[in-house]
Parts: sequence; C-alpha cells; structure tokens
Amino acid sequence: MVDPNIQTIDLVSSIRDVSPCPTCDISFSFSDETTGEKSELFAHKLILACGSPVFMAQFYGLIKERKDSIPIEDSSIEAFKVFLDVLYNKKVPLNDMDFPFLGELFYLADKYRLTLLKSSIVQEVSSRKMVAEKVLEAAKLAEIYAPLEQFSNSLHQICSSFVRDNLEGVLGVFEDEEVGEESSRILHRLMARASRSKPKPPPVPICKNCNHDACLNGEELTKKNFGGCFYFPCSFHRSGGDL
Repeated sequence: MVDPNIQTIDLVSSIRDVSPCPTCDISFSFSDETTGEKSELFAHKLILACGSPVFMAQFYGLIKERKDSIPIEDSSIEAFKVFLDVLYNKKVPLNDMDFPFLGELFYLADKYRLTLLKSSIVQEVSSRKMVAEKVLEAAKLAEIYAPLEQFSNSLHQICSSFVRDNLEGVLGVFEDEEVGEESSRILHRLMARASRSKPKPPPVPICKNCNHDACLNGEELTKKNFGGCFYFPCSFHRSGGDL
C-alpha cells in the first residue's frame, strides 16, 4: 500500500506570507527619498534563483553575492514586493494596477529577465480602453519608458487608437494645456504618431458555403482548395456536384 500524500500546506505561500521567515536568507533594503525611512523585504535565494536567471547568476554564479542585504534604488518597495510575489508564484491582479505601476513592474521584469511577466503586462496594457482623462499621462509614460520598447509601444498603440477615434476628446485635452508646454508637445507627437498608424482592417466574413476566407466563388475545385468533407466551393454547388 502506498502512503497518501498528507502534506496539505502550500509551502511557498506559507513562507512568503510570514515576514521575516526564519528560513529567509536574503533581504532587499529601501529608503524613502522624502522621509528617509528604512524598510526591508525578505526572501529566499533558491526561490528567486529558480524564477530569474539574473538571481541565479547573482546568488549561485561564479561571482556570488556576499551581502545579506541588497539595497534597491531603482524601484519602489511596493513594486518590488509585487515582483517578489510573482517569483513566489502568487497571483497578482494586473488589471487593478495603473499604468505607472505596470511600468515599474515591467522594468523589473526586464531587468531580471522574466519574459512571461513582460508579456502579461503588455497584454494587459493592450487590452485596456483609453479615456480622455488618461491619454496624456499614458503618452508621457510611453516616452519615459521608450527604452523598454514593448511596454512603450503598447501604450503608444492604445493612445493612438484613442486619438484616431476620439478627435473631439483629444481637442478637449488640448484646451487644458498651455501652448509650448511639454504636455502640449507630447500631445502633438502623439497626434503625429496616430496619423501614421493604420487602423486594423475589419475581419473578412467566412463564406458559410465553402468555409473559406475569402470565398472561392468562381474558382475551380482542386485538392488544394478543397475545404473538407462538409464544405465545398460555391462553384461546386452551381455545377451540380460534378468534379
């Protein structure tokens, strides 16, 4: 008889939710630029190394990290905490995050080479519907993150789509900006980008008779264009079924 698996504890969640955990062997330190307040996040080298090749090289490579605490100066503690949650395989609600926070998270994913997280963030940004109140903020952010092309392009894409389809809303944004200010210049560049981008063509309907896109109407039936056991080119039906 094989003993059943009686382990019912989610080890990753358990050790992640307890901070600092007795088994933690690395910490990341942060300093608030305004107040100077110090804070730390604790983690496990092995788990981080399994999720990121950068951490693998840092903790177990030829030149190993000797410090027990690593200062983080290029990320907020909030974004870095979510980033660590991802490495611990915890679900993070990308749909609840604003564009600046997603930008921070994408930067960390790029820095530590988390390809799947980068793709998820781009997909989340691309799926959002832009509104007039957010278009200027998103356009500014797209320029700030220009070196991170995937993230920047996804922001530019939804901004350009909004500009093409909502000219009146864009003019409303212009009314609130002073001529010559940086915001005004960003809006001009956004409109220029939108004018160069082409909207996606509408989907071509598939013929219900021949099951092809576009319809094979008028074409001779061949082995190459044969659509399957239950679908035949329109010309086949008009010919009375003769091949």
